[in-house]
Amino acid sequence: MRDSFKRVAAWLRYSAIVVSLGLTSTCLATEPLPQKVRLSVNPSQIIYLPLFVAVERGYFKDEGLDVEVIPYKGSANSQMPLLARGDVDISSVIAGPAMFNQFADGFNIKLISVLTQPKQGYRDGVVLMVRSDLWDSGAIRSPADLRGRKVDGAAVGNPIDFLLQSTLSSAGLDKTDVSLSYKPRTPSDTIEILRQKVVDVAGVSEPTATMIESEGIAKRWLSYKDVIPWYQETFLAASETFLSEHPDAVKQFLAGYFKAVQEITQSKGQWTAGLLSIASKWTGMPEPLLRQIGGTSYWSPDGVISIDVLQRVQDFWAQSRLVRKPVDVKEMVDISALERLRHTAQAG
Repeated sequence: MRDSFKRVAAWLRYSAIVVSLGLTSTCLATEPLPQKVRLSVNPSQIIYLPLFVAVERGYFKDEGLDVEVIPYKGSANSQMPLLARGDVDISSVIAGPAMFNQFADGFNIKLISVLTQPKQGYRDGVVLMVRSDLWDSGAIRSPADLRGRKVDGAAVGNPIDFLLQSTLSSAGLDKTDVSLSYKPRTPSDTIEILRQKVVDVAGVSEPTATMIESEGIAKRWLSYKDVIPWYQETFLAASETFLSEHPDAVKQFLAGYFKAVQEITQSKGQWTAGLLSIASKWTGMPEPLLRQIGGTSYWSPDGVISIDVLQRVQDFWAQSRLVRKPVDVKEMVDISALERLRHTAQAG
């Protein structure tokens, strides 16, 4: 009798293990692991707010993605080699010579959506600033007043430089009509060259521009929407390999991103308590300073990339001899994920 009990007990333990394994297998079959996506982003730049929001609100997670954020400092285009090598899957890039040159060099990446672009009623991420003494005296109030002035474009070929040189062009001027420099290496450098009156006008990113104005050093003046309202500043780019091997993940990433854009758009360019909290957490800037910016940037709700804008920007930098070998800009873009997302939304 005792042996019979032992056999029954052993059978029950075996059955429990089998059932457990069966349930585990069923769960694994019905609940696949989230797709990993490696996203590189510069947390100090407020223009990437929708990406911050999508992570914080769980919008990417809701789409079945496990997004690993890889923070970096400096230019977004420093991430293009990482994309090409497959070290990251998705990143932001900026419209400038480096982007076009790296495409010409055969970098294995594609633009998949526009990020920021100008719109009236919204704050651009970059602004030209005039020293307070020159603004208060009325010495600089129009682009024509820049003739003979000391101006700084932050870095050769970046969006700040593009805004500055476009402002000169709007007054029939070019860089030979001014003393053009590229002095700053950090936001603190920008503050000091204005404070010490090393330059008269400087291009500055937010929220540094707001910090400078709050200290009475310089006045915010012209931004993209005032000079080049057609411009598209930043884009989302993906590794071509990741696009081909994980097309659904790219579509799901964009779906999560646009959920964040929709949330921000509902505030119509104004800060909400929730957006301020997220922006402060990621940028490290205090909420009162962020509020002083006056509102948020504008992120396209449809993500459409303008081929005309890409061509105009490439032509500008090619004429400046910073683009070595112009490319067919249409080949830089892959809208397949956007189109699939749009079709899914229409079908729903």
